[in-house]
Amino acid sequence: MGEDEFKELYARLSTVIFSYAARALSPEQAKDVVSETFAAVWRKRNDLPLNRDERSRWVIGVGKKQVLQEQQRVRRKHHDNRFIYEHAKESTKNAAPDIADAVAGSLQARWVWQQLKPAEQELVNLAFVRGLADTAAAGILGLTVTAYTTRVSRARRHIAALLESSDSSVPDIHVSRGES
Repeated sequence: MGEDEFKELYARLSTVIFSYAARALSPEQAKDVVSETFAAVWRKRNDLPLNRDERSRWVIGVGKKQVLQEQQRVRRKHHDNRFIYEHAKESTKNAAPDIADAVAGSLQARWVWQQLKPAEQELVNLAFVRGLADTAAAGILGLTVTAYTTRVSRARRHIAALLESSDSSVPDIHVSRGES
């Protein structure tokens, strides 16, 4: 089968396969089925029947198999996601309270945050709040990994010094989020 024959086959059957697939799947998935069907037909073009009617039935059969595979993939994905959701729900049920809530609500933590320069706040946000890997955070800041880790180390020392100096000057009164 040459390119011209393939184009003619696609023009003749793509809407038929799309219509069939769209009855069982979303329009986006149906488009994917058409693409996958004709990719498979092109790969197996040497196996195509010579008779035009048999060739059409063969291509439609490939399309039906693609629809079934897509439906199975969707069911598998749904099942996998449901398992992950249930596992996460179960694991958080017995989890200890998040210490971050207490820290975020403390006046001392707020005071320390306000003492940091904007560049230090961004660094702390990437390194400790978001927990990004060194390479990712360095890339965001436009730094080398070495420069980034050096700045993180300096920020830790600065925060430790601020906490030490604030022991007596800032009371550690906890407030709930949303209060000021």
